[in-house]
Amino acid sequence: MGALINRMFRSLHVGNSLAQRLRFSFGVILVLMLIPAMVSLWTMRTYADSYHKAIMQVERVSSLKPVVNSEIPDEMWSIVAGRISFNEGQQYTMLEEVNQALEELMTTAAGGNSTELTVARRTMDTLKGYIDRMGEQIAQGALVADNEALLDEVRSVSSLVGDMLEQYITVEISATSETSRQMQEQLMLILWLMIGLLAVTFVFVLLAQRSLSKAIRTPIARLESFAGAIAEGDLQARVEKPEVTELRGLAESLNVMAGKLQRLIDENRREQENLKRSELRTLQAQIAPHFLYNTLDAIVWLAEAQRTDEVIHITRALSDFFRISLSQGRDWIPLCDEIKHLQGYLTIQKIRYRDILDYEIDIPREFYNDQILKLLLQPLVENAIYHGIKHRRGRGFIRVAGRERDGKLLLSVTDNGAGMTAQRLREVRESLGSDDPLEGESGCYGLFNVNKRIQLYYNQPDGVKIQSDDNGTTVSFCVPFGRKDDVQGVSG
Repeated sequence: MGALINRMFRSLHVGNSLAQRLRFSFGVILVLMLIPAMVSLWTMRTYADSYHKAIMQVERVSSLKPVVNSEIPDEMWSIVAGRISFNEGQQYTMLEEVNQALEELMTTAAGGNSTELTVARRTMDTLKGYIDRMGEQIAQGALVADNEALLDEVRSVSSLVGDMLEQYITVEISATSETSRQMQEQLMLILWLMIGLLAVTFVFVLLAQRSLSKAIRTPIARLESFAGAIAEGDLQARVEKPEVTELRGLAESLNVMAGKLQRLIDENRREQENLKRSELRTLQAQIAPHFLYNTLDAIVWLAEAQRTDEVIHITRALSDFFRISLSQGRDWIPLCDEIKHLQGYLTIQKIRYRDILDYEIDIPREFYNDQILKLLLQPLVENAIYHGIKHRRGRGFIRVAGRERDGKLLLSVTDNGAGMTAQRLREVRESLGSDDPLEGESGCYGLFNVNKRIQLYYNQPDGVKIQSDDNGTTVSFCVPFGRKDDVQGVSG
C-alpha cells in the first residue's frame, strides 16, 4: 500500500520533497474533511431557510385571524348599534390591511400552499361587498333589523375567511413536517457520507504516514550510520545523496564536514602547540634572569643600606610574584590573585624606578572573586614600562582599570609614555593578527602572548585592543565574568 501512495505521489508530480508531500497530503485530508462539512452546512442552511419562511408565514396568518374573526365584526356591530357612524368606523382600513397582507403572503407562499390564501382573498372581496351594502342601508335609513341581518352575513363571511386561514396554517404545518422528514433523511445520508469519507481519510493518512516515515527514516538511518563512522574516526567515510530533497543539503554538508574535520584537527593541533609556546614564553618572561638579577641586586642594596622594612617588603612581593606566576599549575585564578601578582611586580619595579614610576590600580572589589586567566595584566604593565615609561622624559604613570561593559569585564592598562608612531602602531596591530610576534629587539612578546591566550582560552576573535598617540598608550581587553567553567573557550 505504501508503494501505491508513492506511485500516486509520482503520478501527480509531487516529487521527493517532504514539504511537497506534506502539503499534498494535508490538501487531500482538508478536501476530504471539507466535503461533508460543506454539504452539511448547505443542507442545514437550505432547511433552516425553509423553516424560517414557514414560521414567518404561519405567524403572519395567525396575526390576521383576530382581525378577520373579531375586530371587523365588532367594528360593524358598533356601527349597527349606533355607537359610531359608518364613516367614523375603521372597517375599510382593516380590510385594506388584511387584503395587503394576504397578497404578500400569496407571493411568498409555496406553490401548493397558496390555494387557501387565494380563496381567503376572494372571500375578503365578498366581505367588503356586504360592508358596502350595510353602508348603503345605513345611509338610506334602513331598519335596525335589516342591518342586524346583514351584520350576521358579515360575521359568517368573516368566520369563513378565518377558517380558510386556519386551514392554510394546517397545510403549512403539514408541509413543514414533510420538510423535517426530508431533512432527517438528508442528515442520515450526510452522516453516512461523513463516515465513508472519514474511513477513506483514515486509510489515506495511515498510508501517507507510512510512506513519509519510510522516506524520512531510511536516509536518516544512513546519515546516522555515517555520523557514527565519523565519531569513530573514519574521516574518509562519505554518505550517498538521499532521495529526499530536504536532506540532500545536510548530506552534502556532512560530507564537506568530514573533509574539513581532518584539516581542523591539524589546525587545532598547531593552535595548541602555539598556545603552549605562548605560555612558555610568558613564563620565561616572568623568570627572565635580568629581572631576577636586578631584583636581587635591589634587595642586596637595600639590605646594605639597612632598610630592613623595604627588604622585607620587596622580598614578599617577589615571593608573591613567583608563587602566583606558578599557581600550582592552574591556568585560572581569582581576579584578586591576578591583582596581587601585579602589585608584587609593581612593588619591585617601583623600588627600581622610584624616580620615574607611579601607578594606580582602579578595579572595583566586587569583581575580585571572578575567575580570570592568569598572567594577563602583568605582561601589559611590563610592556608599558619598558616600551613607554623608560623612553619618557620625566615621571611616568601607569593606570590599571577595570569596569563592566555589556555584561563583560573590561580591563585596561594606560601609560603616559612616549607612545607609538602611526606606522609602529600599525605594525604592532598587524603582528597581533599574525601567528608570530614581531622579532628582534623591538618585539612585544608579552603583548602578543596575552592577545593569543585570550583568543584561544576565551574562544573570541577579539583579543587586545591598542590605542596610542603622543600622550601615551592604552591596551585593553574584554573577557566574560564568572568561573572558568562558565567560559566557553579552550581549557588549559
